[in-house]
Amino acid sequence: MQAYILQLMDFNYWANGLIMKYTEKCKTAEFTRDTPGSQNSLRDILCHIMFGEALWLDRMQGKPRTSREMREKYSPTRYPDTKTLYGEWFDLELRMRAFISALSEEQLHQAVRYARADEAEFENTFIDVFTQLAFHGMQHRAEAAIILTDLGHSPGSIDFITYLRSA
Repeated sequence: MQAYILQLMDFNYWANGLIMKYTEKCKTAEFTRDTPGSQNSLRDILCHIMFGEALWLDRMQGKPRTSREMREKYSPTRYPDTKTLYGEWFDLELRMRAFISALSEEQLHQAVRYARADEAEFENTFIDVFTQLAFHGMQHRAEAAIILTDLGHSPGSIDFITYLRSA
């Protein structure tokens, strides 16, 4: 299962990288412009994905940060351009990869206990969390891909099978 989780998250970061590659072609005004969709701008969508990854990593590591603290830390206003955003995101990717590599098969099946912003408490396995990260990221990367395509910078296929064929 660990090999699958490593592959799933490798796909996640491959797809993030593809979106980032095409986002770099955008002018700053295109990167920060409000667009229709679930977030306000391309930058906001990417910050939301990064926020989710950081929040879940902290939860899995047992760090008692609130989502409010994390929202402030990963606020889009802290990232005026792609270079700033990608530097932070790459650091997060390295920390996530190191964390995953250190998990045993047994740990992957253990529960992660956490509280949402409304203080409701939940628990899911590490496997569930990594699956959530991959699907959550894909949902929002698809939104980003639509915006990029509308701007003339289509990233092309960000499908899992495309990742496998490119490896």
